Amino acid sequence: MTRKNACVLSLLLVCNTIVLFPAASQSTDSSKIVLRFAGDVLLGGHYERVAGADVGLAFHGFTLFQNSDVSIVNLENPVTARGTKTPKTFNFRMHPRFLQGLKAAGISTVSLANNHVFDYGSEGLEDTFRWLDSAGIRYIGAGRVWADAHTPYTFLKGRQKVAVFGYYGGREAPAAGRNTGGVATRDLRLIIRDIKLARVEGATYIVVILHWGTEEAEVPDASQRWFAHSLIDAGVDAVIGHHPHVLQGVERYRSGVIVYSLGNFVFGGNSRSTYDTGVFEITLSGRDTTYRLIPVGVRNWHLAELTAGDSLRVWERVQRLSKSFPNTIP
Repeated sequence: MTRKNACVLSLLLVCNTIVLFPAASQSTDSSKIVLRFAGDVLLGGHYERVAGADVGLAFHGFTLFQNSDVSIVNLENPVTARGTKTPKTFNFRMHPRFLQGLKAAGISTVSLANNHVFDYGSEGLEDTFRWLDSAGIRYIGAGRVWADAHTPYTFLKGRQKVAVFGYYGGREAPAAGRNTGGVATRDLRLIIRDIKLARVEGATYIVVILHWGTEEAEVPDASQRWFAHSLIDAGVDAVIGHHPHVLQGVERYRSGVIVYSLGNFVFGGNSRSTYDTGVFEITLSGRDTTYRLIPVGVRNWHLAELTAGDSLRVWERVQRLSKSFPNTIP
């Protein structure tokens, strides 16, 4: 993309060239699909002050998203350098230059269904769509109109077709309307409608991403468990959650899996730059489906896959948080 084209796409934004990187490498086995999910990403605030011009600071040497077929995070901010703050306690945004780091890391898709995507109003939301489009990063859970917000990201490989939806149920971002931009709302009736349509259109595996729960809570509440179970009962294969900013347990329910919260991934909304988190992996191989939580550490804003005792510490924590469920992953 030329600087001139970037300026056209950015409207009144500070002009920046978005450098396009090759798509993330995909597994070569024609019968296997590797999906990887992470939690909240906010490349602004405290992170931006440390990163400065180093747009890929968090992702140097981090390859988990570069060798998967689908890699999705929750982008917890609008991508904009303009707009007016909406009235709330915390307003976040990310400078468009940091999309280069996301793209280079192999992140193919982001969920925008969250409580901060509208922090800079309609201008900020529209800028987010334009910048993501210009960078070649797909997005789910929000759109310029209702139909866009409820359209899944789809990935086709061999006989498998994966569909991934995103939804947010709070009041800090407006629902998309027939002619207005916004998020896809966490309404069970609407979600069931969406997944039925996806099945009609050939989806063989459906993932629903939810921004939900209570901040800092390590255990989901009863209403979340009921909602997630209802989705699996309705035909969803996997439910992936975030918003509490901490890891929660993983439940196996019937033939599906529920990851209640993946916590923070790289989150510049607070000053804490060193902590443990994880990436959830789903592998589809023929009729077999396997799950794996990959422990990841954030160390001074740098991501690294954990090994040995550090890895065990994260896994034991998630196992402890999963004890209240009848079944979890091995």
